Amino acid sequence: MSMSFPRLAAATCSVALLAVGVGYFLPSGITPPASVNANAEKAEQVRVLNRQLSQQPAAQLTTPGELPPSLQGASHGIRLLVDGHGQLVLDPQLLQLFDFYFNAIDEEPVAKILLRIHNDLASQLQGPTLAQARDLLKRYLDYRLAMMDLPKERQEPTTAAFSQHLQRLTQLRERYFNIAENQAFFSSDQSQDQFMLAQLSLNERGLSPEEHLKQLALLEAQLPPEQRAVRQQVSRDGELYAATEAMRQAGASEEDIYQLRAQTLDPQAASALQQLDAQRRDWQARLDAYGKARDSLRHSGLSTTDQQTAINNLQASSFDEFERKRVSALDADL
Repeated sequence: MSMSFPRLAAATCSVALLAVGVGYFLPSGITPPASVNANAEKAEQVRVLNRQLSQQPAAQLTTPGELPPSLQGASHGIRLLVDGHGQLVLDPQLLQLFDFYFNAIDEEPVAKILLRIHNDLASQLQGPTLAQARDLLKRYLDYRLAMMDLPKERQEPTTAAFSQHLQRLTQLRERYFNIAENQAFFSSDQSQDQFMLAQLSLNERGLSPEEHLKQLALLEAQLPPEQRAVRQQVSRDGELYAATEAMRQAGASEEDIYQLRAQTLDPQAASALQQLDAQRRDWQARLDAYGKARDSLRHSGLSTTDQQTAINNLQASSFDEFERKRVSALDADL
């Protein structure tokens, strides 16, 4: 199965690589203290790990083993290309390849993730082009780590604040990438960011709903075709979700919801969504049953040690290894 991981807009940053900034820097998965100095130290450890791997001949790279649960059965499907002059073709898919592996940052240490990336690069490239890709990985890591030092955005940023953020981001990109690389890797992000900036400005003008929609449509018309198509799909999917939720609240049957989805999307997509709904209901039912059994154990009078052992056994009998990670993260809220 091939999975696509489109580049995120620059303003939102890569969640996966931001997670690198606060934990999983070492093979043991140590979570660093919250201090700036500690984070800087861990960031330097990432750079050292990557530098060591970059200096290893491709044939001496060890095998990282099977993919973590969230990536098993998946493939980024990215093929790196070399031009007629023996240079690596600059393509945003190269950064997507990096991010594909970093998406599992909460499942395995960054040392193993970097090893996976280096193995992937070595399987597709050699000689000068491999060195070029490794150098881009180094600078991409430096860039993402440097983004940690940018001032945190507000939940509802103003036009002025977001504009300032984009200026800082542009300066970072110019520090780590040349003009050709910036154009190849970030032109799509920049287009989306400028749209977001224009939309923020539009929101602050106090227009009537009718005029606001008219001006927003004009902004969307200026987007590249592929970005415009994505926005239209997101809008359609959002409207469909709202409609199905309203139908459920009104007591509609699953067949009624399927028919609406089939008319809006297609029968195959409607069936896939129906299966996803069933999986979510099953997951929630299992989660609810676990929560009740766990609460019973907590009030059973067992010692703290025996109580925790019993809860661990309950988790092991109720969920697989990957699900248990989710349950442990949710446990405090159940």
